[in-house]
Amino acid sequence: MQRRTFLAAGGQAVLWAGLIGDLAHSAQALSASDIAGSDPDLHLLRRIGFGPTSSELTRVRSIGRAAYIEEQLKASDLAADLGATALYPLIATTGPAIFASTAAGFTIDLHILNLQSAMLYRALFSKAQLHEVMVDFWNDHFNTYIRKNPIPLKIDFDRNVIRANALGNFKTLLRASVRSAEMLYFLDNWMNRKGAINENYARELLELHTLGKSGGYTEADMKALALILSGLGFIRDLPLAAIAYGAVQFDAAQHDTSEKTFLGQRFAAGGGEDEIDRALDLILDHPGTAQHIAHKLCVRFVGDEPPTPLVDRVAAAFTSSGGDIKTMLRLIFNSSEFAASNGAKFKRPLDAMIGAMRACGANPFDVLNTSLFGLPIAAPNGTLFTGLKQAGHEPFAWVPPDGYPDRASYWANTNSMLYLQKFLVGLVEGLAFGRILANPLQVLSGTSVAVGVVDAQTPRKAVDNAIANLLFTTLPAAANQALLNFVAQGADPDAVMPAETLEPRVKGLVFVLLSSPWFLTR
Repeated sequence: MQRRTFLAAGGQAVLWAGLIGDLAHSAQALSASDIAGSDPDLHLLRRIGFGPTSSELTRVRSIGRAAYIEEQLKASDLAADLGATALYPLIATTGPAIFASTAAGFTIDLHILNLQSAMLYRALFSKAQLHEVMVDFWNDHFNTYIRKNPIPLKIDFDRNVIRANALGNFKTLLRASVRSAEMLYFLDNWMNRKGAINENYARELLELHTLGKSGGYTEADMKALALILSGLGFIRDLPLAAIAYGAVQFDAAQHDTSEKTFLGQRFAAGGGEDEIDRALDLILDHPGTAQHIAHKLCVRFVGDEPPTPLVDRVAAAFTSSGGDIKTMLRLIFNSSEFAASNGAKFKRPLDAMIGAMRACGANPFDVLNTSLFGLPIAAPNGTLFTGLKQAGHEPFAWVPPDGYPDRASYWANTNSMLYLQKFLVGLVEGLAFGRILANPLQVLSGTSVAVGVVDAQTPRKAVDNAIANLLFTTLPAAANQALLNFVAQGADPDAVMPAETLEPRVKGLVFVLLSSPWFLTR
């Protein structure tokens, strides 16, 4: 779809294009750090979660950044977890139940949608924002495509491997991933057996999950690791699948018992499952692993090209702490490099769409908005899910094993922006269900999300409130004036404007701010 076609189809959006251009022109004169601003509290919230809210900004200003970081490192949100499970109960199913409830893989779409929707729900509403960010990070790092396995064990993988270890210890997380049926299926190790060696998992385990492409291993090391991993699979066939589908097992008869050399260490002939644990020890103690994990964390939280001194310090923290994730994150968030990285990151569609909803004040009552969220349990694929899918950021749907890119060079393109804007049109014109439930009489007037955000009667107040509530910062005078001119359109900016005149302009105002560099830069 061409941008021109979208704007024409978007109704009011065609009237907003000029204002988008005005703000873009104002932004061109500024650096990314100038656009992001110098507020350290706001900077922290943009990175540590899926987007600032007024309540979170009040919290960090109240207790201070260091205390807020510690709070987030320890945070959990039982209410959000219970809410996700109540709305999307299939996320609680285990391997045998997944096998049975999908009719052995013939009806999987509902299970997939439940997991995807639960992920979005938690990212949007959980108070443990850093935990949800790290769940997203590790799901990308240990990426498995949700539709490859006809039995969607991604449900179990997300719950018991990723979520359980997201802020724990990387060594524990890696070991859990190695003995996960979802990972063994996705990277074909269930087919890796003596006499028919499959190297897929060994290659990605080294290149993506641990040492990195230039981490100090050789092709011979990769081939030796494939031999070491042979025989590691899981229960998948009837009759045992009915009661134990997905249980990981080591088949000694299918393990290659020849002598091997891996990362400079000799593995004597005749070894068994113990070879796997010994190999993992070598991998996890290798400096290449510390460096690779440190670099990826710094890319996620600091910049697409993170400073080498910071990466080195985080790698040293990995080594000294034995792979403790909290220790590495604490160092990053309290570093001078993090403080100086304002504007160095660009929001991916997931961060932008969830962030827009958080800024607009979405609350758990909004899940009743079936247009936005779809029908709980039965068809949870509303505007949010559709928007992410169209923008190329559907949860758990990246096919290659490397996970969704985390660099602006991939996401700052016309297609992603087009579908972000399409989602925003639906968001600002939709009803604010949480607001309606707080005041049921508002259902008669159909209070829109945009009107709820701005809550103003004059053009100037509308602009001031929109900037304060969505961006939590100030704009250059020229950008501010362009917004005021758009809303007032020649009228007195301080005079009360009829609601029917103000509302469509407010929708355009909110749409444009959420599409602007001041919102998308972080």
